[in-house]
Amino acid sequence: MSNTSSIKPSIYNFENDPYNYIMKIIGNRWNIFIIQGIATDGATRFSRFTKQLPISEKVLTTALKQLESDGIIERTVYPEVPARVEYSLTNTGNSILPILNAMYDWSWRRMTDLGMEIDPLGEMWRGYREIDSSAMQDPYKK
Repeated sequence: MSNTSSIKPSIYNFENDPYNYIMKIIGNRWNIFIIQGIATDGATRFSRFTKQLPISEKVLTTALKQLESDGIIERTVYPEVPARVEYSLTNTGNSILPILNAMYDWSWRRMTDLGMEIDPLGEMWRGYREIDSSAMQDPYKK
């Protein structure tokens, strides 16, 4: 471990702090759900996200591009007509899952302790509730 007493406060760059780096990746409203969705499915298509998340196509496209540029997901285009595109986690993306799992589990326990209502779909994904396949296919369909 280096001696931090020699670091001058004027040198410190808050933007380069590792907390800021992780928040850039998971701090977006949708990124955690996108990462978890891909982890659950193994590989996911664009249309599946639009069915499972109340997200606009524009916002989804932006989030997917950012996660791809950060090395969290990879986009595979299959040479078919029409073209089929799938998103999957990279090794780096898979390495973030234990962090997300710990965050979810902590939040679930805390919300349970407080008697708060918890999203049933999230509980199904995480194994806290029995899976209802029809609900998981199109959870926002009324």
